[in-house]
Amino acid sequence: MLNATITIASAMLAVVINAGMQSPPDQPLPRRAGPLGLRLGSAATGPVTIESIQPGSPAAKAGLESSWTLQSVNGKEVRSREELREAMRTVKAGETVRLAVQRGGDPVKIVEVTAEAASEALVGSSVTYGSVRVPDGYRLRTIVTEPKDSPLAKDGKAPAFLYVSGIICDTVDRPMQPEAVDTRIVHAMAEAGFVTMRVDKPGVGDSEGPPCSEIDLETELAGYAAALKQLSEMPGVDPTRIYLFGHSMGGVLAPYLAKAVPVRGSIVYGTLVRTWFEYQLENVRRQAAMQPGISEADVTDAVLAEARSSATVLIEKKTLGDVWARWPELRQPTQGTMLDENHMSTRSMAFFHQLQDLNLARAWAESTGAVLAVYGEYDWVTSEVDHRKIVDIVNARTRGGGTLLLRPRADHAFTLHPNLNSSVTAMGGGEFDRELPEEILKWIASVEGRAAAPEGQTQAQAGGPPNELLAWERLPTEAYPGKQDDIFFVSERVGWYGNGAGKLFKTEDGGDSWTKVWEKTGTFVRCLAFVDEKVGVLGNVGPGYFPGVTDPVAVYRTEDGGATWSAVTAIDGPPVVGLCAFDIVQVPFVNAGHLDHRPRIVGVGRVGGPAAYIWSDDLGKTWRQGKIPELGAMAFDVKFIDETRGFIASATSADVAQSHALILATDDGGATWNEVYRSSRPWELTWKFSFPDADTGYCTIQSYDPDPKSSKRFVAKTTDGGRSWHEVLLVDDHAVREFGVAFIDGSTGFVGAVPNGFMTADGGATWRKVSFGNAVNKIRLLESESGTIGFAIGTMVHRLRLPKSGT
Repeated sequence: MLNATITIASAMLAVVINAGMQSPPDQPLPRRAGPLGLRLGSAATGPVTIESIQPGSPAAKAGLESSWTLQSVNGKEVRSREELREAMRTVKAGETVRLAVQRGGDPVKIVEVTAEAASEALVGSSVTYGSVRVPDGYRLRTIVTEPKDSPLAKDGKAPAFLYVSGIICDTVDRPMQPEAVDTRIVHAMAEAGFVTMRVDKPGVGDSEGPPCSEIDLETELAGYAAALKQLSEMPGVDPTRIYLFGHSMGGVLAPYLAKAVPVRGSIVYGTLVRTWFEYQLENVRRQAAMQPGISEADVTDAVLAEARSSATVLIEKKTLGDVWARWPELRQPTQGTMLDENHMSTRSMAFFHQLQDLNLARAWAESTGAVLAVYGEYDWVTSEVDHRKIVDIVNARTRGGGTLLLRPRADHAFTLHPNLNSSVTAMGGGEFDRELPEEILKWIASVEGRAAAPEGQTQAQAGGPPNELLAWERLPTEAYPGKQDDIFFVSERVGWYGNGAGKLFKTEDGGDSWTKVWEKTGTFVRCLAFVDEKVGVLGNVGPGYFPGVTDPVAVYRTEDGGATWSAVTAIDGPPVVGLCAFDIVQVPFVNAGHLDHRPRIVGVGRVGGPAAYIWSDDLGKTWRQGKIPELGAMAFDVKFIDETRGFIASATSADVAQSHALILATDDGGATWNEVYRSSRPWELTWKFSFPDADTGYCTIQSYDPDPKSSKRFVAKTTDGGRSWHEVLLVDDHAVREFGVAFIDGSTGFVGAVPNGFMTADGGATWRKVSFGNAVNKIRLLESESGTIGFAIGTMVHRLRLPKSGT
């Protein structure tokens, strides 16, 4: 039976290789629609309110406005974000979506929105959404990245990398989730100079074909084989340097693919080599033993029950429904296709019937190329034994061809945990194993008999930053749906962060844990500043710009470390509608015959206008107000070098379409402000400052230009203390929008952006992508006895630890 199954599989793959690409050229495979750019509120009953519109989005182009209510999408009633996603599920890019909306008591009207595709962006590589045709005639979505200049290319051809995903029927096309762990692995390979390919299973994402939940294993294998064949024939690919990466079930498919299309190497992570029946029994024993209070007899009972179930399904080729009918006590609650009478883990019974009949040991013995078997220390889904067996089989086939790599603290989903229990309760919820791509690249270099860095260069010589500058770790914080704005630390252990939901969180252990200390509905925590562990101020963006913000108080003050806050009303001058940033500058004064300093808190605001500039010399109790020139229609950030020299990040118009990015400067402590920089392009704003020293400064420039041709993104830089500014190119990518900025010294720093961040080690001459979260709005750097500590806040919070040189 096993030999017959392998023969069938081999014959099927031969059909793919010989006929898979013989079809005439097709029209491009249609893309799914990306987000419309609507942020919806929640409503218990009745229509849902549009809270905000993303600038430049399809909704913005159609003229939709916040505060309107959304009634339906293409005639289908919508009452939640989930219902909106469901209504958009079958919409293709380029199609017209009819939204029924209403403003106040006005009649309901129909607004037509042209849906657009959301595309992945990758610095240094082009991203192509293509397709591959399978023997049954339908097409699967492929995502291919090609480096613009690969340091690994030989005779103009680069090595290639195919990612084969696990068992679950889920798309690999997630352009709005650049932090997804599989995306990060693929992007790391692309950044190293590989052509990469991902392929969606049938019926998933843009792919045609039957539902993924109904196909068998041979059908899935045929799709990956066709994709691998297509990758090997790309003009820019070196066919002698193709590598597979198979995760979990992808590792089961890897040896069959490596036999069908010769590869230089295969990397498998969290997979198996024994039969599926054996795996099921061992997995149940392993996972049952992890349950608290369970006895060895209980574990055996669980294994006996699984033996009955697996024998029926895998050996007798029955269904899970047949098992439950025969042994009702084994019935489990259904979970859609994740578990029902005909599905497990979203796959059909036919899939598991064929899976059981595979001889994986023979497949590895007959495969091509070297093999790296990777196993995570805290992987409770698979076993180290199987990975060692794969290595032994490959080494018996090719001396030195197999290598085992054990990843400390890693789980089945490429993330790290402090212990096994943490992995069990939150698999995939740890910090991404950043060293994994580096270890893969080292192994590939050893397979090819070369140094890990091209031509013997070190990473720094090759133009890349030191690894420690990329080692940001995600901190455990409460989930938030969008950009969070500010974070502030008074020491390496004590700090706070806030968000647009009116919540303030505090840590006393350097960010390892956070406690919500304050919450006020209708308040948008836009900025924070603390002079010590007790006294601080909080800036609210104020009503009239963001939906749901109703609190008119611009400034709050605390004297107990954020536990309680009082509204500050002692602000002279015209009303301050809202604030966007604080800065603290130390002002010298004579104290009992000695030169001393006292903190001055400076605040500016706001996005959308009106602009305001205020300061306090009594720790935020009372505030004075200065005047910003009419040219400065908005104010986003403020930075003082000393008590006289300061800068405001501004914009020339509150209408973004008419706005130019603007920097205002003062030499007299804010009494007067003058223009020192203005961008030549409309649709632009300045956003955040960083001055690592008195002469060198950087300011991020945001672009909201909807024209895809307006794709260059710049950072403003000064080297003369802010008297003059010039632009340095960050990236040529329309998808990028800049936010926060922080520099360790004049040359080394970070920029937060959508969809990812950047760092430079040469003053902005070159930039590299860095993973510290999406939409990072503020980056704080602190000096401690041990070195530099960084905190970055965006959709999540990340931390960086840089030891002092020589420590």
